[in-house]
Amino acid sequence: MDMNDLFNSAPPAGEPKPDGTAPDTGDAQPQPDAPTEDTVSFSSYAARYLAEEGPADPGEAQPAQENTAAKSAQPTAAAPEKKAKKEKTVKQQLTSFGVVMVVLCFLLSFLAGAGGAFAVMSFYPLLNIGNKNDTAEITEGNVHEIPVPSQETTLPDATAQPVQESTAAPVTETQPPETTTAAPAPAAKTKGEIYAEAVDSIVGVRAVVEKQVATFFGRYTTQTATSSGSGFFITADGYVVTNYHVINGAREITVSTYDGGSYPATVRGYEESNDIAVLKIEGSFTPAAIGRSSDLHVGDDILVIGNPLGSLSYTFTDGVVSYLNRMITDETGTTIHMFQTNAAINEGNSGGPVYNMDGEVVGIASAKYASSSIEGLGFCIPIDDVIDMINDIMRTGYVTGKPVLGVSVQTVTTTMSLRYGISVGCYVVEIGEGTAADNAGILAADVITAIDDTVIYSATDMSSALSGKTAGDSVRVRVNRGGTDMIFTVTLDEYVPGAARTDYSNVYDF
Repeated sequence: MDMNDLFNSAPPAGEPKPDGTAPDTGDAQPQPDAPTEDTVSFSSYAARYLAEEGPADPGEAQPAQENTAAKSAQPTAAAPEKKAKKEKTVKQQLTSFGVVMVVLCFLLSFLAGAGGAFAVMSFYPLLNIGNKNDTAEITEGNVHEIPVPSQETTLPDATAQPVQESTAAPVTETQPPETTTAAPAPAAKTKGEIYAEAVDSIVGVRAVVEKQVATFFGRYTTQTATSSGSGFFITADGYVVTNYHVINGAREITVSTYDGGSYPATVRGYEESNDIAVLKIEGSFTPAAIGRSSDLHVGDDILVIGNPLGSLSYTFTDGVVSYLNRMITDETGTTIHMFQTNAAINEGNSGGPVYNMDGEVVGIASAKYASSSIEGLGFCIPIDDVIDMINDIMRTGYVTGKPVLGVSVQTVTTTMSLRYGISVGCYVVEIGEGTAADNAGILAADVITAIDDTVIYSATDMSSALSGKTAGDSVRVRVNRGGTDMIFTVTLDEYVPGAARTDYSNVYDF
């Protein structure tokens, strides 16, 4: 209800109407209960004020209201003038009330503005608004969204710089960046795939061997035996790699392939000190892929394929590299470099290939050095150690550059030294004519007691003293001849394989 409606509304009961008609009596319309203080509105307050009896001015007396029918009959000539005075008074009071309200609103607005400005000034350094050079460090877990103000804010301090709207994008809470790492390269082949591809490159080796065996009466007799092993094609034209001890002393060798073929083989050459031999058969075959044993690490998976026991053809076993760089000494005193594995290596596996997980040959199994009493202990020749020797043998029939002294020796033990009255060392049983030792002046029956700085007590010491030497190197050899020590300078020859100088099993050629 606006002001016009308020002043044009009907007068309260007991008051004369503007048209001069008699006023309504109080009994005509029952009055509702007075509203409570909490529910009185401004309009109801004004209506109540106009309805109250009393003088228009403070000094004017208001006659008491009489609720009778006689009062209704009084003349109503003074009613418009009295009402005009009341309306004027209400307007004045309302005007004063409005002025007071305007002043209060202005004061409240000013105080609110001053407080807001103070709050902005207090938190201005923390918000860092408008300063693009000072950026807070943002770390994971404490990043919060900083809203950009949509309108410019004017500070009440005239000396302060106006706050500029930031042009930078708001900093929002972010997830930590995903770690990007190169996906591990999948294994090139499965074990089954390696076996399927490799099996055509693997062969069985069977040798008929004649050996000299001592009888009860101290004589030697020849016995025939069969030696079984494994091997693999190194070339497509039929060169086969196997262990030397598999074909040592063989008079007949047969190579069998996975497709059931059987081929007679000849010995192209061998390297006894590294236990390798190269055979040759006629035909066209699938060669094995050659890898690098230097890339092996302890724990790497390896696969062994061969003919254990000589009858379980093309058996697949697997394991890991248990240790690298083992120096193993055989019964002849020869020391050979190998790596250790827990893959099963039994008799018949000798000469077979050892594969990495790329399907490449990284070693040659040798059951000669495997333990028959300890399970999970096998040894393999690293392919890097012998690949050059294999190439030499295929090309020339022997390992080029290998040194040779030209003597056949037997170990003189302490017991033999006391019995025969000779020095401990290596007794020269035979010397090759025209060899390096022969040319230097060494004779049969001399006892070799030192080579360079290595003291010689056995054939094993002889092998160690010459290891690392090549053909053409010079060594100082000390011998005992009839109780007298003598020193000879010997220029080593290149080793060319040939027939053994003696038939004695305890005599070794150097």
